[in-house]
Amino acid sequence: MKFAALVPLIVFAAIAQFPDTFLGSVSVGQNPMDVCLSPDGNRAYAAVEFGFATAIDINGYSDFSLAGLVTIDGEPVTLQCDPTGEYLYVADQENNLVHIINTSELSVVKTLDIQPDPTDMVLCSAGNMIYLSHENGMITVIDTESQTVEESFWVGEEINSICITPAQDLVFAADDGSPEEAVITTSTGVLTHINSGMDSYGCAVSGNGTRLFLSCPSWNIIGVMDIASLTVEGTIPCTGDAPEKMAALPGLPYLYGVCPEQNTITVFGTDDLTQKGEIPLTGGPANIAAHPDGERLFIVCTADNKMKIIGFDPTGIDPIMHEHMLSVLHSPSTAPSVAVTCLNGGIVSLSAFDLAGRTVWTAETVMTQNETRQFSLENAPVGVLIVTSTIEGTVNSVKVVVL
Repeated sequence: MKFAALVPLIVFAAIAQFPDTFLGSVSVGQNPMDVCLSPDGNRAYAAVEFGFATAIDINGYSDFSLAGLVTIDGEPVTLQCDPTGEYLYVADQENNLVHIINTSELSVVKTLDIQPDPTDMVLCSAGNMIYLSHENGMITVIDTESQTVEESFWVGEEINSICITPAQDLVFAADDGSPEEAVITTSTGVLTHINSGMDSYGCAVSGNGTRLFLSCPSWNIIGVMDIASLTVEGTIPCTGDAPEKMAALPGLPYLYGVCPEQNTITVFGTDDLTQKGEIPLTGGPANIAAHPDGERLFIVCTADNKMKIIGFDPTGIDPIMHEHMLSVLHSPSTAPSVAVTCLNGGIVSLSAFDLAGRTVWTAETVMTQNETRQFSLENAPVGVLIVTSTIEGTVNSVKVVVL
């Protein structure tokens, strides 16, 4: 029996890591509090507490520029576009108003009276509604077609963050003053409450719409709830501070949370419920929004008054290494065999060639991560053969002898 040395093959495949590359920043004004994206993804807007709504043009993947400022006599704290992107709604906590801005002219065209202490906004484009939360426990519903306040009602004790499912059927309001969270069915307006068992400051729904994530800074954990059953699945412990605001990528299994005191963005996996890592981001990150392309995050920072963007490396997705090993188990032999180890999984194709280059044996299979599998060269002709294994378009080879 003869054993050949393992032959490692390093394969670079375009498998995405979570977006973590700094793409750029733009100054937006003193003390930005919130950020949102236009529905078409061509503009980002910041609510600046010092008295502005700031528009940023997204000219390319990593090209951003100031489009203009809208002066607002008050303290803007949160904002959201309407479904068309033609109007921007900016909540003002000083005057208890929502200012409606024409985004092409960057001018205020209307104001709406609202309840005190606005905190967060989400858009339900399917119903032409914007949901606005208030720290005092209320929700205001704004009709974006008529540009009027439709209703306001109590949902809890202290609401700092709200989020909406990708299907736009449910709005969740995290309650920092109660162990219960509020759920609003957008089609009917019905309000229900679910027991999370924690005081929740931030909230976000996973990109696939199956899980609700609740941030509890007092315990430094992320609570996880199953949306289908509205029950608690478990918690994710945070190695540092629990994030205050969060956003999930629509097409990738990642959740991003801002940690102002740490000057970091913490990344969690929405599928495996693990903390993936931390992205350093100086300047006191305060709030975050995901771009519709699912590849970029826009963050406003209150210490340096900038909007910052992170995403994939614009020169290409950083590759990860795949190690594929092919070895001889039995040779020379009347029934030689080889072994394949595929550390990251994939489709493995094997072939055996005689010295004239003719194919005399083939096999193909799907292998899982860290799997090793043995292949016997059945009915192979006597002589020296070259066996090749192919994964992701790369080839490795060994020599066997059939007796």
